[in-house]
Parts: sequence; C-alpha cells; structure tokens
Amino acid sequence: MMQRYNTVAISLHWLIAFFLLGLLAIGKYMTGLDEVDPLRFTLTQWHKSFGIAVLLLALARIVWRLGHRPPVLPNSATGFERVASHATHLAMYVLMVVIPVSGWVMVSVSPLSLKTELFGVIPLPHIGFLTDMANRESMAARSVDAHMWLANTLLVLVLLHVAAAFFHQFFKKDELISRMLISAGHRSNGDVRHGMVVGLLLAAAGSLYLFNLSADAGSSVRANGVAASVSGTAQENPGVESSVGFTALQLGEPVVGSFEKAKVSLSLNVDQIAAAFLTASVQTDSVNTGDSQLDGTVVTADWFSSAEYPEATFTSSSIESVSPSSFFVRGEMTIKGVSKRVEFEMTLNDGVGRGEFEINRSDFGVGEGQDEFVDKQVVIRFETRNTVK
Repeated sequence: MMQRYNTVAISLHWLIAFFLLGLLAIGKYMTGLDEVDPLRFTLTQWHKSFGIAVLLLALARIVWRLGHRPPVLPNSATGFERVASHATHLAMYVLMVVIPVSGWVMVSVSPLSLKTELFGVIPLPHIGFLTDMANRESMAARSVDAHMWLANTLLVLVLLHVAAAFFHQFFKKDELISRMLISAGHRSNGDVRHGMVVGLLLAAAGSLYLFNLSADAGSSVRANGVAASVSGTAQENPGVESSVGFTALQLGEPVVGSFEKAKVSLSLNVDQIAAAFLTASVQTDSVNTGDSQLDGTVVTADWFSSAEYPEATFTSSSIESVSPSSFFVRGEMTIKGVSKRVEFEMTLNDGVGRGEFEINRSDFGVGEGQDEFVDKQVVIRFETRNTVK
C-alpha cells in the first residue's frame, strides 16, 4: 500500500498551494495594469499579504520536514525521477522563502515608503537598515528585477511539479499523487482529520478575505466623504467652522485629503482692513485621504516627520481688499520647521472665508526623493467663518 504524508504535512501542502497560486496569479495580473490604476495598488497589498503567508507556511513546512521523513518514492520511480523530485522540492522550498523576503526588501527600499498591512489587519514594518540606505532608488530597481526573475522561476517549477504529479497518476498509474490527496478511499488512514484541518485553515483565510472586502468598502466611503468635505461649500456644510484640505498628484492621479485636526481663524472687518488677520494650524499626523496605508506613510520622516514636527502653521502678514468680497492675503507658512512666504486670494461670502493656493512641497523638505511618484505642486484649500460679525 502507498505510504502517505501525515496530517500536518498534507495540511501545510495544500494551504501553501492555495496562497502560492493566489500569489502568482495576483502578481501576474497586477503587473499588467497601468501604474496609475487604483486596482493595482489594492492588488499589490493582497500580493504582499499572500507572499508573507507563503513565507511563514514554507518555514513551518521546512521545520516539520526536518523532524519527519517523507514517504519513500515507489519502486516504479527511476533514478532520474528521484533526483529531479528532490532537486525540484529543494528549489521550491528555497524560492518560497527567498521570493517573499526579496519582496519585503523591495518594499523597504522603495522611495514611496508605503506601509504594508497584511490582509488589511496586521502591520508589517519595513526592514529598518534598508530604509536608511543612500542609494534606495537603484536598490529598489535591482530588487524589482530580482523579484520578478525569481517569481518566474518558481512558476516554472510549480508547473513542472504539477505536470509530474499528473504524469505519475495518468501515465505511470502508480498512484503517487494519492500520498497527498484526501479521498474517501483513505478515510481509515485519518484523511477525515486531514480534510478538517485543511478546511478550517482555508475557512480562516476566507474570513480574512471577507473582512478585508468590508474594510475596503469602508475606506471607499471615507474617501468619498473626505472629497466632499474638502470641495464642499459652507452653505452645503453649515456646521463647519473651519477646514483645511489638499490635492496632490500621485502617479498622475489626484489624491484628495484633509486634516482632521485643523484650526483656521479669520478676523476681518472691511472698515478696519489693516487690523485683519488670518491664522491656521494643522496637526500633521491627522491626515485623512481615505487610505490608511497612505495616511500612515505621509507622517514618516521623508514626508511630514510628524513625530518631530507635529504642527504646520500659517500666519498672515497683511490682508488687502480687492473687492467687497475678495481679498489678497500675504503671509508665512511653516512646515517641518521651514518657513516660506505665500500669497493668495481669499473670498468672503456670507461670513465664510475661502482660499486656495499652490505650494511646492520640496521647498519644505516634504516628500524628498519622491518626485518620480508624487508631483511637487500641492494645492491647499481652506474655509473658515469670520469672527467679525
């Protein structure tokens, strides 16, 4: 009778197969999408999640394999088949560890510094020393090439592995594949328990999938809400005292966000224009774009460095009247400890002041080294109620 793998080995085998096929399928599909396609970003997060799952399961399989000998190959296996089987399995184990690690390296050295949340739940930190490398851009390019080459190699080995299994099953008919299959004919050997373990693990993976779908839907709603709050008017949002928002281009696509902790003060009496003033402050760690991973990235040292510079401010130096409802504002904006003069036009209607102006983020040291991905020009907009009745 054909010797079979034990419960743990069978469970790990099929769970690895599930995540590995998903990993390769997502990777191949997403690389064919345009870089500015939002779906590509979402699939990238799934790809990273599946990759780490494969890494952890492969390590568990290796540890288990070191302490438990696999079933011997049948006598029908030739010498070449035995060597090829051992070599292919060894190469697949190595690649299932190296490829996710290379992806982790790729994310860590990427100039975008995007955070990773496995299945939208578990944060995965970057590899610390790689984030401080001086040549991150060139390292990122090399790691992308290595990752894709290794992934293609693994794909070939997986196809060979599957082809060999079918060859033994349908041509040699030695039932080699039954060593890892769960079937009614082997229930006496504990396959019911095998099926239960695999089923429970796959059910857990499915639950995480549904949880992430719900999280994505919530993010979409929040993103729409942010866009509305930034572009809306005081008449549409009569309860809003003040708000500060922004629009930037990432890979050619607009990213609209706001600061949840913002305070804008306007004191403007048209009869005493010389005494008018406008001030604003925002907590830089309160960014809300509707994308938690992007929000987590912009507070890092390359961007706002919120831990060191928690607040960005604006203080007017003069306000001049252009028309009964239009005013020209000059002042100083400070971000990351850097102060620059800015000028813009502000309107005042029904007691609500609104303004919009453009800054160059690189002038303030925000997003250094990110010019390939994010446009330098950022539009800032605000609205606030005039304290002078």
